[in-house]
Amino acid sequence: MDDAALLASLKSKDILADADAERCIAASRETQLPIERSLLEFGLIEEELLFREIADQLGVPFSTSVAPEPDLGTRLNLSREFLKSAELVPLTSEHGILEVACANPHPQDAIGALAYRHKVQVKLTFVPPSVLAAALEAMEWPQSNAEIAGVSDMDVEKLNALANGGPVIRLVNDVISRAVGAGASDIHFEEGETEFPIRFRVDGVLRPSGVIPHASRAAAVSRLKIMGGLNISERRRPQDGRAQVSVRGRAIDLRISTLPSQFGESIVLRILDRSRVRLNWAQLGYDDEMVGQLQEILRQPNGLFLVAGPTGSGKTTTLYTALTDIHDGSRKIVSVEDPIEYALKGVVQVPVDSAIDMTFARALRAILRQDPDVVMVGEIRDAETAEIAVRAALVGRMVLSTIHTNDAPAAISRLIDLGVPSYLLSATLRGVLSQRLVGTKCRNCGGGGCDACGQTGNTGRTVLAELLEMSPQLLAAISEGQPLDMLRRCADQNGFVSMARRATDLAFRELVDQRHLSQIVGALAADT
Repeated sequence: MDDAALLASLKSKDILADADAERCIAASRETQLPIERSLLEFGLIEEELLFREIADQLGVPFSTSVAPEPDLGTRLNLSREFLKSAELVPLTSEHGILEVACANPHPQDAIGALAYRHKVQVKLTFVPPSVLAAALEAMEWPQSNAEIAGVSDMDVEKLNALANGGPVIRLVNDVISRAVGAGASDIHFEEGETEFPIRFRVDGVLRPSGVIPHASRAAAVSRLKIMGGLNISERRRPQDGRAQVSVRGRAIDLRISTLPSQFGESIVLRILDRSRVRLNWAQLGYDDEMVGQLQEILRQPNGLFLVAGPTGSGKTTTLYTALTDIHDGSRKIVSVEDPIEYALKGVVQVPVDSAIDMTFARALRAILRQDPDVVMVGEIRDAETAEIAVRAALVGRMVLSTIHTNDAPAAISRLIDLGVPSYLLSATLRGVLSQRLVGTKCRNCGGGGCDACGQTGNTGRTVLAELLEMSPQLLAAISEGQPLDMLRRCADQNGFVSMARRATDLAFRELVDQRHLSQIVGALAADT
């Protein structure tokens, strides 16, 4: 591989800036590290994207998942030292063709040695280093793998020892590092009958991202449980835990959830990467007009402001942005969250903890004795929390919260269904924001699919939102207990612009994934 050609290609695709390229060249000269290592060390490019580009430069296939024959390395008499130094893993060997996974951009010498020694034609597949490392862990230490494969799920002592061993720790850490590098929000470890597949959720879509060998399954599950402070001997009940890891110098918080399934335990890791969170209205995708309307509502001295939408629609990030926007040091801001996802400067954040009966309602009562000006309630999910939140707004606090409804008008009906008197709601409600996240088209390929977007056509997401402001007519309708269809009609007559109508503008500007946008609009139409 030609380093100069690689850098030139990355720069031509606007993946790498000229200044960053020069910085990497200088670092490589000083440290004698290969140029691709410098690019990764500086965090300038995701591992998968970089090594996909290198594969293109070499003119060989690229893959993010390999399944080597477990004992092929032993049959070929290849030492672990050779495989590590050459950055190779033999995959299959038949009919005089040896298929090899490689993460070495300069593989000619090693491939030549293999071809000469075993009198075979070597077929090369290029993979990211983390994928290669996981494959090596599965095959290069036969004794360790035999021990792992022979350990029963019920042998807690041995599982604990294996889970704290170097190979398993590196295997799990490599998966997490690869997910963070890909910008994933979640990692799914999904139990199968004969394998342990991994999928990353990137921009709201699940992508296959390798397989943990079945022999390492029990040890990997135990490692994940140990990280989250969970009971490794408990396999019949769901468990939830938290952990913090460091990836490339960045502190990453993990929420770990286990679920018993047919073939074992399914495990999902939610990745909370503070360095990637965007607490800025414009960066989230809000236009200037709506930002002005939101700021007018949020700067009122009291009242209730809600953000509505399904799980995964970015409600918490929007509330964090709102708190950041209004925090000027003149008001005391307190939040109660389940869990606390990101630390906010100047905000007193209180976690919900069911183990000690610290519910939203109990925490909210305690917070109101702390003389707050602004209170954020992570979610209104029951009648008690709804009542306390509304009464807090009635006595002079600005209360912000989220609620699970499909659109803004439905949030009003939901609160009334939870037992909030309509006259109290009309006296306190200041506005409801409902939102969805829509995939944005890749700038490099325009949505057709390329290496920069992992062939998905999308990179990142933007917000599709509707803001329901309280007009006198709408407040009167709420106070009178009008049904939802009448509330919607009243809102429309007073200038409310629904998400479905706002979607037309996004579609016209051709900024987003049209199919995803159509799905959202279709779901909204079906609900109303």
